[in-house]
Amino acid sequence: MKKTALFLAISASVFLVACGDKEDATNVPDNAPVEGSNTTNNNVDNTTSNADAAFNFTHFDLDVTYANNKSYEVSYENETTGAEVKIEDDINNKKETGNQAVDTLAPIFGSFTFDATTANDDVINEVLQKFNLANDYKEFELEIKFPDGTEKEYKKVQ
Repeated sequence: MKKTALFLAISASVFLVACGDKEDATNVPDNAPVEGSNTTNNNVDNTTSNADAAFNFTHFDLDVTYANNKSYEVSYENETTGAEVKIEDDINNKKETGNQAVDTLAPIFGSFTFDATTANDDVINEVLQKFNLANDYKEFELEIKFPDGTEKEYKKVQ
């Protein structure tokens, strides 16, 4: 009985790991910062500096809510174990995950000019502009984790 239970537990674990998560992405740019990696030493030993990195963050979690309960959500997490990426666009009835979402987000993320010291309103305005989102939102929420470990939250209710 114990052998059967152990076999089933191991089989289930292997199955779950093999299936993967549909939000997993494999086409994140090689020089995108990864949480827990050394990307802040200004190329002292040939590692990537923040200025040279594809994106200026390791986590990007956006939720913009509009009237009529429509929202635009982006979730991007790049960790040493892999990247999870998702876009849920209720406005245009679209959902993208994994590599498809990375393909959509990479040019947008790469065009951002803000960093951890940029004023909150400037970050909010730039994110809305780069994602082509309307300014008539009810609530804007953004959480970003920068490669140096700094976590910032940008929140605005109208």
